[in-house]
Amino acid sequence: MTSTLCKHRFPLIAPAGSLFRPGDCTGCGLTFAASQAELERQAEQIRLHTAHEGNCEYCTRSAVVFQFQREAMPWDEADPPVRWLCMGCWTGAAEVADGLTYSEISAALDSPSGSAFARFVFGGAR
Repeated sequence: MTSTLCKHRFPLIAPAGSLFRPGDCTGCGLTFAASQAELERQAEQIRLHTAHEGNCEYCTRSAVVFQFQREAMPWDEADPPVRWLCMGCWTGAAEVADGLTYSEISAALDSPSGSAFARFVFGGAR
């Protein structure tokens, strides 16, 4: 017996008067939300299984550190670096990565008065 793995193609659907949104997978019917939830669950498992004692790359405190890698941005030539952050810094980095718009990121990277934490998360320098 053979089985095939669905590649999860989510077609873009435009309901009347709204923006495009991903629809259910055309191969297996999996919803886009369920797919995103599963990917987040897998990422959380990786973070928990790779945690170890070490020094946080941002605050330099000795603690259990967790893997953090932001999403790729247009200015990245390669994958963004993996950072090892303590729980507090990891939470802050996730909030910064999720909460800033592209223009706010550009301002933080260009201005010395911008957020040092945003520069660390997006630009690599502290």
